[in-house]
Amino acid sequence: MRVPFILLCLAACTQGPVPEPGRTFRDPAAVIASKADLDPARLAGPWYEVARFPPAAPCTTPRVAIRPNGKGFAFDGPCDAGSVGATITGPGRLTFDDGSARWVLWTDAGYRTAILAAPDGSAGRILNRDPALPVDRLRAALEVLDFNGFQTDALIFAGPP
Repeated sequence: MRVPFILLCLAACTQGPVPEPGRTFRDPAAVIASKADLDPARLAGPWYEVARFPPAAPCTTPRVAIRPNGKGFAFDGPCDAGSVGATITGPGRLTFDDGSARWVLWTDAGYRTAILAAPDGSAGRILNRDPALPVDRLRAALEVLDFNGFQTDALIFAGPP
């Protein structure tokens, strides 16, 4: 019996590590997948944080710059307390200098909107190239987060959603 390609892809998805009790915005039993076809070069450039999971509210100056740094990326901006390095550890998967993991769960086709989230559900944010996120891409981002087991009603938005 041949297994359909989509089932193989779903089987390749993994569950994130078990988070600290009370520090998750995601169902740990839900399957989570990073963006396997991520083009890291297309992540480079300026972004705005339009939403994040608590406890921290979105940064008052939400501009973030993502730039290649030889091993992965550097995230520069007031939301990241200066410059924070991240190493690419797998398709769509990053490990920051402090050991925390963030996965790129989704980008739209034009790399105008992206979701970076901790696989354990302890953190996550929606980034957009402009401060205003169009409704169609917001809807898509929320659907991706929901599919990956995240509690989208817990998101805090930088402005009106």
